[in-house]
Amino acid sequence: MQHDRRQLKFARTQRREMVREYAGQHCVENGPELPVIVNLLSSYVQIIGRDLVPKNPRMMLSTFDMAAKPAVKQMEAWGNKEVVRMELEDTLREAVTDALFGMGVVKVSIADPATAALKGWGLRAGHAFISCIDLDDLVYDTDAHREADMGYVGHRLRVPLDVVKDSKFYSKARNELRPAEMLRYNEDGEERISELGRSSITGWDRHEDMVELWEVYCPRYRQVITLAGEHGGGMPSGEKEPLRVQDWVGPETGPYSFLKYLIVPGSSMGKGPIMDLLELHLAANTLYRKVRDMAERIKEIYAVGSGAVEDAKRIVDTADGGCTQVSRVEAIQQVLYGGSGIGPVQAVAMLFKDMFNTAGGNLELLSGAGPQSKTAAQDKMLNANAGAGLADMQARTINFVSKVMRKLLWFWWHDPLSVYQVTHPYPEMPERYETVHIYPAAHPDPAALSRRGPMPEVMVDPYSMQHDTPQGRLQSINDIVQKTYIPLAQVAMAQGVVFDFNAYLQLVAHLSNNPEIASILTVQPPPEGTMAGGGGGPGGGMPQETTRNYVRESRPGRTQRGNDMNLISSLLGVNPGGAGGKEGAA
Repeated sequence: MQHDRRQLKFARTQRREMVREYAGQHCVENGPELPVIVNLLSSYVQIIGRDLVPKNPRMMLSTFDMAAKPAVKQMEAWGNKEVVRMELEDTLREAVTDALFGMGVVKVSIADPATAALKGWGLRAGHAFISCIDLDDLVYDTDAHREADMGYVGHRLRVPLDVVKDSKFYSKARNELRPAEMLRYNEDGEERISELGRSSITGWDRHEDMVELWEVYCPRYRQVITLAGEHGGGMPSGEKEPLRVQDWVGPETGPYSFLKYLIVPGSSMGKGPIMDLLELHLAANTLYRKVRDMAERIKEIYAVGSGAVEDAKRIVDTADGGCTQVSRVEAIQQVLYGGSGIGPVQAVAMLFKDMFNTAGGNLELLSGAGPQSKTAAQDKMLNANAGAGLADMQARTINFVSKVMRKLLWFWWHDPLSVYQVTHPYPEMPERYETVHIYPAAHPDPAALSRRGPMPEVMVDPYSMQHDTPQGRLQSINDIVQKTYIPLAQVAMAQGVVFDFNAYLQLVAHLSNNPEIASILTVQPPPEGTMAGGGGGPGGGMPQETTRNYVRESRPGRTQRGNDMNLISSLLGVNPGGAGGKEGAA
């Protein structure tokens, strides 16, 4: 473990510097030494992160085990509620952010007494939980080339000392534990990332004594070993008795899951996209700081010839729009000093910013900051191409979430005590509800819905992980009406399905945030001879055949990229071409 922790020192150090730049000077006390004028890293994390985990995922379960289908179906409904209760979204978002900087790691396991005490609110010992593991607290077999070949994986955690000493869950070695101060540095001397947000004051104590433990999972032996961290050093000494050695109770994949967006051949360490963007961020900010300093040095003064000092003072003292008398106007000249080379520097800074935008996957287009091309059709094609790189990250994220959910399901399925309840409304009577109980395997009634036997082979599909706006939901409703109901209106009405136009307008007003619709469209009794379904009578229904004419008109317009390139050209003294404010080379 000590050897592998030393191997991970470089990764920890590099990540700390990237996070320091990402946080900036105004977020943490000991942030970057130089000010971050344009925080490109923060923009990247905001734009990409919201598309990877915009909200709590929902699971859709399917299995070929016919006997287990009813229980699996009810577990799906219960699990989706449990995901919201345990705030899975926050943990996944933390893991995704870690993966953007390098590698995200989460642990899914059963809470022991110390972990339950640490969480404090709502988590009981013996229940499944999920937590994100920071790289500063992670250790694993660095000699392995891939995750599946790791001989062990472990992490450090701080828990209340009294809980460990009072619990017979641990061996008698717990009586020798001593309080451990919060470490400011790792065992190899580099500053811990948690220090970025802390004051430099030392010698403080927590409100209660804490102890540092290490939990290590060995896949080959399927065992979890709990070790005590050495006081003041943080790493186990290897000379003391383990606090606990227990066979692993959980899925075959073990407690840890890794999220990597970029794979490094022959290495188990993942590569984060920000690693490739950091130098562009630093270069752009170096030049923007230079532009700021050059702009601050610009000054405008009055150069006064001999005998015209009093005239110059009267000019300076005269208010804007006023008038004053001077004897020698030609002896007073307004002179501008500094700023002669600011244009080329600003142009290069904008080029680096544009390179960051391109390397990040066309962030301006993904963020919706403005059009990137001359026509909407071209913007749509650019959006599809820009989303190709993001789609790969989304696919990796969904696969990662699927693995995490499958582990949670394993613990939920094999819980020997819990009875899960799912409430469903009756199809014909929405005001009434039915409560379904999913009992553990030991339930005596063989006819009861229970989780008997090992968990069946279940396919977990986490959906609803894409950002959904009210406008998107309205578009989806319009597509159903226009592409499904209207072409099949006669078939629908024959089966008793009618179109409630009043309910449709209420949805349109709500989703479009336009309540004025209700003031111009009112509900009145339908004209005589018109069927309630909107067809079949005189003047009712939709024509069987309609003709639509589409006229496409492309109009060139200004784009942000074109404006930037024109500005860069002008700063470099190059004529961008065009006239009358039209877009030049883009």
